[in-house]
Formats: sequence, C-alpha cells, structure tokens
Amino acid sequence: MEISKKGKVLLQFTADWCGPCRAMKSVTEEFQSKSDVTFQKVNVDKESSIAQKYGVRSIPCFVVVEDDKEKVRKIGSQSLSQLLELVK
Repeated sequence: MEISKKGKVLLQFTADWCGPCRAMKSVTEEFQSKSDVTFQKVNVDKESSIAQKYGVRSIPCFVVVEDDKEKVRKIGSQSLSQLLELVK
C-alpha cells in the first residue's frame, strides 16, 4: 500500500477484528462524501510497517498527513464533525 504524499490525507489505522473500527465505517463513508481530503484506511495487521512508521499503538487511530508530514492525530472513535474538524 502506498500512502499519498501530495496534499492532505486522513489515514485511519484499523483492523478487521476491531469493533470500534468497524463501527466507524458509516462515519468514514460520510466523511468521504463531504470532504475533498483524501481518505485511506490502513489495516495494521496487513500493513504493519506503515503502522510502525507512524507509531500507532491503539486503534482506531486517525492521522492527518500533509505533504508526507504528520500534522495531527486522534485515537478512538470519532464523529463526522470531529473528523471534519481534524482535517481543517
């Protein structure tokens, strides 16, 4: 998996076995329809090297990356308004 290096990207670190991560599905789908920020899911089991690169220890974890640099992160379930605020 390649993380977009241009512009602003919202990464969601997730896993198939994570209940709170699965519960975020409708929120992240709505986020994608209401924001022009690129959204990428990173499965920590399948993409462990990316999770290690960003130092992810808890999921769900949302990381905003802009031009390949981390800007901000939030751990735990987030509402749509929280995600939209995160990428401002």
